[in-house]
Amino acid sequence: MKTLSVGNSHHKWTFASRFRRQAFGWRSALPTQRLKEAVTEIKHAARTDPVLAANGAILLLEKLSPALERSTALPAH
Repeated sequence: MKTLSVGNSHHKWTFASRFRRQAFGWRSALPTQRLKEAVTEIKHAARTDPVLAANGAILLLEKLSPALERSTALPAH
């Protein structure tokens, strides 16, 4: 699990381990559930430490793209 250091505190993000490379595509409910869990965790951190929450949001964006690499492209309309 990735640990971010902000000031003197260390925080382990729970969502970080759930967004592994090629873990899932958009065609299931799991990615949506995991994304909601990550946003909830970041919002919770934002209540007490906005800088920590910003770092969490950046980490989420870094993890999101590789996790969805395997997803199929949406059909063109």
